[in-house]
Amino acid sequence: MTFTAQIDDLTTALRRTSSRLLAPLDFSQQQLPRDPEVFVEDVLLYVMDEWSQDLREQGHVLEEDTAWKDGESHYPRYLLRMTGGGVSQLHFTGTYPEALFLSISKGFRNGNQFSDARQVQIQLPITLDPNVLLMSLLQGLRSVTV
Repeated sequence: MTFTAQIDDLTTALRRTSSRLLAPLDFSQQQLPRDPEVFVEDVLLYVMDEWSQDLREQGHVLEEDTAWKDGESHYPRYLLRMTGGGVSQLHFTGTYPEALFLSISKGFRNGNQFSDARQVQIQLPITLDPNVLLMSLLQGLRSVTV
């Protein structure tokens, strides 16, 4: 499966995720928490779990890389195993609460080339509203050129 096809499948699954009702926003908590782990647990991991369900329905497996831990950024890293055997990494980076980026990368060897690695990066808002984060992911993937 080509990297472009993988991005298309990610976008399709994300559209399904966005069409489902996500958790309602708690309007009593408008400020971002001081602890980045709260943001990661309450918003980011929630959105990724929902997206993972829809990817699973397409036969893909999105799983958090629990061996990965960055004490400075606190953001997770995921492995995406696509049907057909392709593996990509989804890596959240940035410094909380200033920036959040999602890098999707795929690296593999072709016998005739040095490298066929591919990568895209999307900037995302840091928000307590999972719907805003989800729509930003969807818009970011739609605008990606590979």
